Amino acid sequence: MWQFNHIYIEKEIKDHPRTAEILKKCRSNGIFYIDRYMELFGRKKQDIHFQIEHRSLILAKASGELIYRGSPMCQDYGRREFYYTSLMKNCLYDCEYCFLKGMYDCGYLVIFVNIEDVFEAAEQKLAGISGRQTMYLSVSFDTDLFSFEKLTGYCRLWEEFASNHPECEIEVRTKGAPAFENFSTASNFIMAFTLSPTEIIEKFEHHTAPLEMRVNAANSAIEKNATVRLCIDPMIYVKNWRKDYAELVGQLATCVDLSKVRDFGIGTFRISKEYLKRLREAEPDSEAAQFPFVTEGGYAGYPQAIKEEMINFLMKELKNAGVPERKIFIS
Repeated sequence: MWQFNHIYIEKEIKDHPRTAEILKKCRSNGIFYIDRYMELFGRKKQDIHFQIEHRSLILAKASGELIYRGSPMCQDYGRREFYYTSLMKNCLYDCEYCFLKGMYDCGYLVIFVNIEDVFEAAEQKLAGISGRQTMYLSVSFDTDLFSFEKLTGYCRLWEEFASNHPECEIEVRTKGAPAFENFSTASNFIMAFTLSPTEIIEKFEHHTAPLEMRVNAANSAIEKNATVRLCIDPMIYVKNWRKDYAELVGQLATCVDLSKVRDFGIGTFRISKEYLKRLREAEPDSEAAQFPFVTEGGYAGYPQAIKEEMINFLMKELKNAGVPERKIFIS
């Protein structure tokens, strides 16, 4: 059973079948009905850390625009038609550098129960794409969708959508170690694992899966002929970053057949200037969030010299491990 402090339900979807399915798996100190989720979620100056420690859940209806153009801060993996969608807001994990702490003033979890409307919007977007362009759709942009699979079943539903729409690539990204029993091997359903050195995980990525578990889960998925993407992104600058990232690549090369990985995404930490301000307020003692970043074009990141050094180092390590450069995408 999933334990929440309180559960808030929009009145419009209180009788939705998925609302009932989710509630069967939850316990709480009380259920309350609201008109719109933003009544709670959109309030300013909330105590995010308290809300993360005392999680409440909001069940809501996604409305308005449901499929968005991909952010220039994100890797499109060579796809011109790059989009994302959000069936949840906020994450089970508590990474100190997470952009969600800069995006939202609230730590509550939001689940949009009307996934059928998102599927319809995705199909409409697909119908409007000309020629033989493949649509790349990231579905875990505002959350770690795999970590909620036992509660929502959304990854399974997206996998079915991918199987029925070969012209659409669905990416689900995770810092967890999900099991993939009974998933099909649709080549356009991409299981993307975000990997960090153990020091970074232990220091900044609270409650996420240890590196060994992530690597083993990725390897298990590959052995089941799943399509796997490995993302060493964002790279975090710390004192021993060269040693840490060299060891990470070494562990990958030892445990995973890298020739069977679809591709690799790499990039250093970057964030919207506006999000950084709120992130720093939420994480005043975090080395990762309080680094003296430089700002250019509305985005903050490491100074160019540091960024280039980190990217070039990781590129070299991956190529030395046998990864062809054509498989490496840089953000």
